[in-house]
Amino acid sequence: MCGTGKFKVLWGLEKAAACPRCGSFKDHLHVPRCHAVSVTQEWDRRVSALSTWMDMLLTDPSIKTLMLILLGGVRDHILPSIQAISPAVQPAFLAQQVIGYQGLLEGRIALLWLPLQQHYLDEIRGCRSVSLWASQLSQELIALAFYMWEQRNSVQHSDNNVQLLARHRTAIKGIHSQFDMGPDDLPPEIKPMLTCRRQVLRKSLMDKESWLALLQQERRDYRRSLKAQHQSLQTLFSLHPPGL
Repeated sequence: MCGTGKFKVLWGLEKAAACPRCGSFKDHLHVPRCHAVSVTQEWDRRVSALSTWMDMLLTDPSIKTLMLILLGGVRDHILPSIQAISPAVQPAFLAQQVIGYQGLLEGRIALLWLPLQQHYLDEIRGCRSVSLWASQLSQELIALAFYMWEQRNSVQHSDNNVQLLARHRTAIKGIHSQFDMGPDDLPPEIKPMLTCRRQVLRKSLMDKESWLALLQQERRDYRRSLKAQHQSLQTLFSLHPPGL
């Protein structure tokens, strides 16, 4: 289990399992798949870096192409027909599909890639270790997933968090509503809190929410108090009608 919205709701730490970047339901599978603009940009940047890395390590071009296709499938689930893939690499491609997209992001690569890479290195007379290549590729895939988590965490704790933005909007709307209703149904000691709208709007989010919660509660309590007084007077007059 990890600290995403789904589990934070189960643990009682959050009220909604919403992604901080797009606002949709969020579990650990959503982190690299979120389609918020900032996530897409980060994903494209990291995949591009991985592509460059594969070139530097003399990765078989056919392996590189299929790895990039598989990574594209992590987010879009659109893969080419198996007939469009060279028969020589089809078994490795299918084996990787069996492992799955999440397995790919966890660095689990199909063993069938290794003989293909070895054959390519033999062709170009490369002297790199194919087992080292596989190990480093696995680490790079894990790093890709890690960077997507880092991007998610940076938004989670920033002002761009869609949940925080929604809370800001709700608080601001509530503050305007309180000022528009005026001080008439507030107790005398609370009325000065409606002196300056601009000053309240400049408060931090937590202070805005605290101010709003206090005003709403005081207004409810005062209205209940007036209603209770009115009902008491009605009861009194019903028992002792005027003029009798």
